[in-house]
Amino acid sequence: MREPERATHKYGMTRSNRAGFTLLEVLLVVGIGAIVTATAVPNMVTAISNMRLRSSMTSLAGVIQNCRMLAVKQNQTMTTHYSPQPDGVIAFVKLATDTSTYTTHDSQVELEAPVMDTSTPSGPNAPPAVDSTTLGFSSPQNGDPSFNTTGLPCTYSGGVCTNHGFIYYFHDLRPQGKQGWAALSVSPAGRLKKWYWNGSSWTD
Repeated sequence: MREPERATHKYGMTRSNRAGFTLLEVLLVVGIGAIVTATAVPNMVTAISNMRLRSSMTSLAGVIQNCRMLAVKQNQTMTTHYSPQPDGVIAFVKLATDTSTYTTHDSQVELEAPVMDTSTPSGPNAPPAVDSTTLGFSSPQNGDPSFNTTGLPCTYSGGVCTNHGFIYYFHDLRPQGKQGWAALSVSPAGRLKKWYWNGSSWTD
């Protein structure tokens, strides 16, 4: 008695020759995918953290620049204040004589956690402060920056605004436990500059 003929693929391959992947092949592919993922995820997290830190510095520079423009436009000394919050840091602009907290009408920006400010870099693996040669000026201040009616940065006290340069440091505590560091400087002439620590030096 003749055996029933097998259905044949249009190219002559029988169904029995078209078997799927073996378990070993599937496990091999899954293993390779896991290795690639384990390698890529930390790099991706670091890249996202770097973007967040740079974005925060750009936003903060914008608020400080706006403070300078308002001082010239309104012919009054204006100050940028920093207010640490549970969710990050809020920077906002007020008249130098106004010591009240921020309102919705103030020019402001929020640096979301884990981006936090610090007077000087400190802690494990913290970088050194930006030196005067790299910075371009000496004796930088780290208090709230004010701008006088001509747009020059100064430290306001009792109706007097003494010309100074400023520098501020920020870090974000990343999921891997490493900290990303950034700084924002305002020269005595009013030039704003962003700095980032690359592991061995400060770069702009």
